[in-house]
Amino acid sequence: MASKAKKIGFIITILVLAGVVAGYFLWNKPHKDVSSAKGLQVNAAELYQAFITDSAAANVKYIDKVVEVKGVIKSTSFNQQQQVIVALQTNNSDAAVNCTLEQKDAVIKAGAEIKLKGICTGLGEGDADLGILGDLYLIRCYTAE
Repeated sequence: MASKAKKIGFIITILVLAGVVAGYFLWNKPHKDVSSAKGLQVNAAELYQAFITDSAAANVKYIDKVVEVKGVIKSTSFNQQQQVIVALQTNNSDAAVNCTLEQKDAVIKAGAEIKLKGICTGLGEGDADLGILGDLYLIRCYTAE
């Protein structure tokens, strides 16, 4: 009986240690260098439409990947960290591709065409009851050439 308890204790200890090691490596995983990475090139309207048409396929293709998105600037704003948020126009006037810029010196002007590179985090939920569409989000963005 004591032998069986020792085996179970040993297995639990090994599993806990494996979890700690896996957690350590995931926590210390280096960030992608977005500014120099080559991204999937797509138009803002096409990117948004891909998520509206077939979100499962779009998730596989774009989520957590560097995306180079080209579009017309609908508006700009600032988040709580004073980062510039650029909203790119889509085919739907109520929705946008929101890009949070890491770059501090970017020249941003509403109505201008721009190409931005960032990591796609997916489509926001919106509110179907109120008829509010979800926006698409890119983080850690930089202007692309």
